[in-house]
Amino acid sequence: MRTVAAKSPPRRRGGRRILIALFLVVVLIAGGVVWLNVAAQAQVNASAALTVYQPAASISHNGVDFSSANTGSVIRANDSVQTDPKGRAAITLPDGTITRLAKDTTIKLDAAHFSKSGNLHDVSLTQSAGRTLTNVQHLVSGATFDVHGKSATASVRGTKFEIWTKPNGSMLVRLFIGTLTVSSSKGSVTLHGGQEVTVAADGTIGAVGPITPDAEDPFGPALDASNAVEVGTTPGTEQDFVGAPLHNGERQQYTYSYAGGSLVKASLGYPGSAMKLTVKAPDGQQYLATGKLPTLVINNAPPGIYTIFVDGVSGLGNDGEEPFVAVASVEDCKSADVEQFGAVHRGYTAQDLISAVKLSGQASGISNLSLSFSENSIAGAIITAKGIYNGFTWSGSAALVAQNGVLDIMPTGGTIFGMNVPAQQVVEQIAAVIGQNPSNLDPGFVVDRLFTCNSVMMVDGRTPT
Repeated sequence: MRTVAAKSPPRRRGGRRILIALFLVVVLIAGGVVWLNVAAQAQVNASAALTVYQPAASISHNGVDFSSANTGSVIRANDSVQTDPKGRAAITLPDGTITRLAKDTTIKLDAAHFSKSGNLHDVSLTQSAGRTLTNVQHLVSGATFDVHGKSATASVRGTKFEIWTKPNGSMLVRLFIGTLTVSSSKGSVTLHGGQEVTVAADGTIGAVGPITPDAEDPFGPALDASNAVEVGTTPGTEQDFVGAPLHNGERQQYTYSYAGGSLVKASLGYPGSAMKLTVKAPDGQQYLATGKLPTLVINNAPPGIYTIFVDGVSGLGNDGEEPFVAVASVEDCKSADVEQFGAVHRGYTAQDLISAVKLSGQASGISNLSLSFSENSIAGAIITAKGIYNGFTWSGSAALVAQNGVLDIMPTGGTIFGMNVPAQQVVEQIAAVIGQNPSNLDPGFVVDRLFTCNSVMMVDGRTPT
């Protein structure tokens, strides 16, 4: 029988909770009340965040001059991202849509816009070289997501797909989940989950068929590990780690925060040979697994910081192999304000925020306040609000994401008297009111994950070390 360390009572941080709530609501109130300059704006530009799993990756603002980039770099419209022969990276949009870049890959964010409701309205990417794996979150009615290759364009809905733009100009499209349309100058076809198609350099579309096994696919291990931890866990809790090439006898280490409750699950994907996965729980208990796809499930998972180890065992060769670790957990979709053994968990309902505003004494003149969160998202949250301020109706919306351990709040729309308020003016006003840049808002702990489930905003993280 394993020994379990005695659990200390969860620490409550009500003051901090109210502070965060006020910041979120200020975004909405400022958007609808403070600024009456009503330059109409149908859409707001959306930016993406860069994650560099393995160096090197670089960014260009003109498509020609590339400079070294690090995790946290902001990708805006017309920016290009490029990985070198060893580089691995990803760009993540505010709704949690993520595009992973393999080595020797170049992709450009042509454009991305929010609708005034806070949802993504349209995204356009151009992939001129290399391989990408994209997981697109569910798009609202009328929204579009297009990836342009040299010979064709892939137009998708909520789906998971891979695109390989080959040196000869041809294009391979693999669809794992959902529906996707591939179109070129020579016609179009529709793919369904489990299918692939090749488009020649001149636009000729080949026959649609089942996905063929590909031992050289750099995303195979990632898909396997992610799929393994997805089963039986809460969407949004997954964190992925991509290691440098591992050699025999070498070890890599990662951490995952979990404030406790039920279950933690970890899986290791890698191309072949032999690796070992070890998870050390906060109580000191260690769990290990080996094999083709080592997967560990820790029931009654104690709260705190989990340490994940990956060991190269044998057969890894001179070049080594890259491990991909996916970790996820089970969390209750309800109000929470817990800090245990270095792990932090906050759960906010719309009523929590409304109550926080009323208790703060900062809601003078505001009545009929109504708030809501997006129902389910694996990353980020959309918050919308409306109410009456000194007799005038107002409304607002904002997108929230976790980036580099802090919160990024992006106003996407605000109205008063039925007229639009420019989002940039909202940003400037928020900064003046709270004394912080809302795109770099420190809640007092390191934010690892932010998502919504059943219309509850969930924020997971850890205390600074």
